[in-house]
Amino acid sequence: MTRRQLLGIFGTAVLAGRTRAGSAAPAPAHRTLGRTGRWVTTFGLGGQGALQFPASEEESVAIIVRAIELGINYLDTANAYGPSQSLYGQAFWRLRITPGHPDHDPALRERLFIASKTAQRYALDRSRPQAATAISDLRRALTQMFGDGRGWIPDNAYLDLFQIHNLTTEQQVDQIYEGLEARGGKMPDRIGALAGLLDYRDGTNFTGLNPEYRRWIRHIGITGHLSSPVLMKAIQRDELNILDTLLVALNANDRHYLCHQYNVIPVALARGMGIIAMKVFCAGGIYTGMQRQPRETGELIRTVGVPGGVDSADLIRYPLSVPGVAVVIAGVSHIDREQPEKDQIVCNLAAAAMDVPSEAERRRIESAVAERHGTRTNYFQEASRGLVHPPAPQVEQDGDRVWVRWQTGLAGSEPIRSYKIYSGQDLRAWIPFRPQTTTAPLSLPLPSYMVGDDPVRVEASTEPPPW
Repeated sequence: MTRRQLLGIFGTAVLAGRTRAGSAAPAPAHRTLGRTGRWVTTFGLGGQGALQFPASEEESVAIIVRAIELGINYLDTANAYGPSQSLYGQAFWRLRITPGHPDHDPALRERLFIASKTAQRYALDRSRPQAATAISDLRRALTQMFGDGRGWIPDNAYLDLFQIHNLTTEQQVDQIYEGLEARGGKMPDRIGALAGLLDYRDGTNFTGLNPEYRRWIRHIGITGHLSSPVLMKAIQRDELNILDTLLVALNANDRHYLCHQYNVIPVALARGMGIIAMKVFCAGGIYTGMQRQPRETGELIRTVGVPGGVDSADLIRYPLSVPGVAVVIAGVSHIDREQPEKDQIVCNLAAAAMDVPSEAERRRIESAVAERHGTRTNYFQEASRGLVHPPAPQVEQDGDRVWVRWQTGLAGSEPIRSYKIYSGQDLRAWIPFRPQTTTAPLSLPLPSYMVGDDPVRVEASTEPPPW
């Protein structure tokens, strides 16, 4: 991104190295994060990069401070990200965000949307009493970000969002839901993460795990990199509307895999969830070809893009063109107050404020990435299966009509736009696609005479109905 482009977006104040206090620096672009109702910046600070692998604590804390000064309000971290949460704690104290600070700034805290994560599937497992749980991870996040890092948590500390991280199997979905139906009665020896976190969201103690009736969470979400079908099942099972957000991998190579933008994202959008995109740079792998997460500081990219690489602004803009996506997060490894065109935060924030790509421009970005960097970048994502039709439907006679019920198909590199219902070889109905948002199957009644005794099948189609 050139200095002229940055000047057009941020004005002279940021380019002179000053903070948002400069009147010439406009506010970043914002979108509503689904049913949370929160207004979040379209670029959010990721909790990895130099926050997970700091060259120095001072540099990493400065990255957080810089992001907040520039108006970014979506801040991401996780228990699994090394010192990331503790570095946030230092930055929050410096900016007077911490409850109990002698010059506490509650208005700034309210403007921020602070999100952390747990990779634990249970809130309690009596067979493993010393094991980490979703609740112990919640406490750890709060003490590191707002307390003394050793267990003490100040009054009025809370997280805007706590997410169950990296769901990859249906078994894990079963685990996080375990014990949820027992809330208010005798709880089992294993309690899934959702039941426990719900108590800390609502200030209740149905599980017995919140005896002080704390309200440490405003919203609960899930995250995933690998499998759209797994994430879809997690959302479809959410009968109580607990899950307010979905954080999901999404980049310009998405359609070369079992893509998220045409599978889980439409389900989350239909449920009103706030959608956050991650892995927009494949943790740098789009530029380097590395097929794994960085493991040390020296593997981080400290430039805005790379020479000859796809424009980093396009990689930010691409996921923001997907319906429902409110914010893109990415780790940051370098800031530069003297030369903002070399500052990753400034450039990412500027890109997220640009126009959303048209469908033609989306294809241009996809082609550019494929030509320059290949399509084998999404090492964290399930391989494509192509278009997957629904399994054999259920057919139920109901008087003079027949109900056809089916489970969702899975999209390939193009979205599913319709379902075709056949009796034998005859097309009997052709209806627009709609996401399956619950465990209840999709359904359609047909007159009995149209079905007869012929076998019924449902096909997913990338064509819209002809009318």
